[in-house]
Amino acid sequence: MPEEQKDAPEVEMHTPEPMAPSHPAHVGPILGVLIIMLVLILGGLYLWGGTLTNEVLAPIEEPIIINNEPETPRAEADTQILETLSPSDDLGAIEADIDSTNFDSLETDLTSFDVELQGI
Repeated sequence: MPEEQKDAPEVEMHTPEPMAPSHPAHVGPILGVLIIMLVLILGGLYLWGGTLTNEVLAPIEEPIIINNEPETPRAEADTQILETLSPSDDLGAIEADIDSTNFDSLETDLTSFDVELQGI
């Protein structure tokens, strides 16, 4: 018998190769939802950053306070004197305007401004 086994053709048994593990079918939709969420989050951050930039760059408008009260008792008189200056650009007219302007109280006005600024 051993001889018969030698003469008999050898039968090779082929075993099927194991199949490569395939991706589950539900990975695609989950990946798509994650990508969409990421795009929405990034878009929201972009828009939010844009509004923050606009708020920072927008100028802060403070109300303009108009003070109609004179600073000194003679402020209105000084203003009227300055308004009566000659519109001429002639040298003689300019010298006459300079001579008529009262600079005597300038030092006291500047001193009072300094005192007010120091008090703030």
